[in-house]
Amino acid sequence: MVGKASVRYKSIRVLKIVLAILILIFFLFPIYWVSITAFKHSEEWFKWPPVLIPQTLTFNNFLGTEGGFFGGIASIATIIPYLRNSLIVAIATAFLSTLIGSMAAYSISRFKTGGIAFANWIISLRMLPPVAVILPLYIFFKQFGILNTRLAIILCHLVFTTPLSTWILITFFKEIPKEMDEAAYVDGASHLQSFFRIVLPLSAPGLAAVTTLAFIQSWGEFLIALLLTSNADAQTLPVYLGRYITGFRIAWGPLAAAGLIVMIPVIVFSLLMQRYLIRGLTFGAVKG
Repeated sequence: MVGKASVRYKSIRVLKIVLAILILIFFLFPIYWVSITAFKHSEEWFKWPPVLIPQTLTFNNFLGTEGGFFGGIASIATIIPYLRNSLIVAIATAFLSTLIGSMAAYSISRFKTGGIAFANWIISLRMLPPVAVILPLYIFFKQFGILNTRLAIILCHLVFTTPLSTWILITFFKEIPKEMDEAAYVDGASHLQSFFRIVLPLSAPGLAAVTTLAFIQSWGEFLIALLLTSNADAQTLPVYLGRYITGFRIAWGPLAAAGLIVMIPVIVFSLLMQRYLIRGLTFGAVKG
């Protein structure tokens, strides 16, 4: 019986390992495909069966010398303004979303502002499709003269990132004992001082989680940036990537090269925040 149990245990373990490897391949293959396509010559873009391992690698897709018609737009030099815009918009959105969301969450968790209905209404905004509000926001921004600016994109992104940030942080703040706030009040601290000196430091994992989520959502957003901008002064990287797709051809090499550049900041940012991000997203998951 012991031998059969041991064989069964080993079989299940091997099955789990194989399943984990298959899942890993499934999720990592798109990243590999984008990475390898970025270094392929143009004649290998459309080969069938697909070329999984190119015979020779090239950097022409990054330099704008591969792909004929697309050569003028597929270079590192042309992507820099869009990269700068994306970094400014995503970082500003992540910071402001975390700041506004944390203050709103603190008010709701500590002082029951608006009651449970208000908290539910906030998270319901997260379900609102961007296309439903983009027209009135477009008119609003045009009236105030901030259309085709990074500020307009940031304000739009805050509409969709702040509700989620607020909802996540409410849970974190509720787990911090109110006695800590009361002790600070006894020492002469104000509500604002208690918020910044006690609650926020203790909520570092949650702050990291919502900051990362807001950054990723803002970084990859396409529709809002497309509709609110018309030139490189404010357009972001997702809009720039659309240039590689035309009605008659897709420049897979330059598109993959640009896509690789788009992925790098998100990967670096996520790795830097990884320790806090995992703890933040799993906070309370095993609480019984």
